[in-house]
Amino acid sequence: MKTGYLKKTIALCLCLVITFSFGACSLMTDIRYSFQNKISTQENIPVQELTRLIISSINDKKNTADAYSMIPTSQLDGLSYSYFYAYMDILRELSKQDNKGNVVSFRVIENDECQSILGQELFSKYGRTVGAELLYSSPSLYPVYIFFHEDMDGNVSLSSSWVTSIINIYNYGNHYFTMLEDGNADGVVTILSPGLTDMAYTSEAVYSRAMKLCEFYRIRVMSDRSDYEITRLVPGEMIVRIPETVADDAASFEDHIVTLTMLNNGNYHIDDSIHVELDQNLTYLMRGDERLIRVGADYSYSDLVSLMGNPSALNADAVNGRVMVIYNGLVLRFDGEVASADSWTGKLTSVRILSNSAYTLGYYLYVGMNRTQLLVAYPFIDDSNYELSFINGTSLYDVTFTFDESGIVNNIKISV
Repeated sequence: MKTGYLKKTIALCLCLVITFSFGACSLMTDIRYSFQNKISTQENIPVQELTRLIISSINDKKNTADAYSMIPTSQLDGLSYSYFYAYMDILRELSKQDNKGNVVSFRVIENDECQSILGQELFSKYGRTVGAELLYSSPSLYPVYIFFHEDMDGNVSLSSSWVTSIINIYNYGNHYFTMLEDGNADGVVTILSPGLTDMAYTSEAVYSRAMKLCEFYRIRVMSDRSDYEITRLVPGEMIVRIPETVADDAASFEDHIVTLTMLNNGNYHIDDSIHVELDQNLTYLMRGDERLIRVGADYSYSDLVSLMGNPSALNADAVNGRVMVIYNGLVLRFDGEVASADSWTGKLTSVRILSNSAYTLGYYLYVGMNRTQLLVAYPFIDDSNYELSFINGTSLYDVTFTFDESGIVNNIKISV
């Protein structure tokens, strides 16, 4: 009897639980629908209130869902919660830079000032814009801005395309720096390749560039990733400052700037150029593996003949203290004391290789090589318009190239 009573009691409880569950679900659905319906039909909020909601999320991640839910649908431009969440994470990271502290206030930026900050091209693409500069408890070198689209009636909204573009370029940059931090040259190649549109950038040339970058970040970048500072972040452009990199003289630190730019085809170009390292061999004119003469060194006529043989032609200018010496496909200039064509002493100030001959500059540079071969040997030479400059001792050396219509080097000159 007791057993039967117990079974009836349990059954009754189950019925009540199920009934309550269905009722609760229905009630929550009604509340959620009512709330969403209210949000979708409520009036737009002004830029000040929209900015305050975003600031509440920046200062406390837990407020992100509430902030999103309180923005009217008409002012979200189809922006999903996941993208809003990711955007808030980025703004939060920007706010952590430079020990800014919490956001304590903001300043509304009108259309004209937005145009000045963004630049004409970006401003024209996104149209009339209103923004807010975030103000922090501690002063900062790099302002953080939030920008909103403004329609003809003065209503403001988050632009989904704006936010998406920022998220994409931010993630691309993060992926790039992660590959460098890991020394993953193959990964760096994958990231760099889409933005290197010059046909001269073959897979071998891109890999050479990636290897140099991995070496640079491993040896010369002293900053932790957390110390990198984003100095500009807008759709299609991100500029990153790495505050502590070892300078060329190895005795001091300097900033290193990396710029990511979105190309017209949607790919990203990464401008992460590093200086050409000193290559002592470049100061030598060579024949095969034999060093002949060194730019910047002093020679006499007899020295030159002993090292190079008799020249094809020689012009001695005693008045200006200059001697021009010509060999087959080669022109040398000396500056010093000149008595006659076969009696002079001077500093070798320039070497010009004019034809595809036995002469090379250092081990790698010769007339007849193409742009790809130059990029393999010196991966960042295109960033300086195919010119090399470096300091050896107290002297500055410049190396320049000229090309024929096919992109083949037909002239190499080094001067000091």
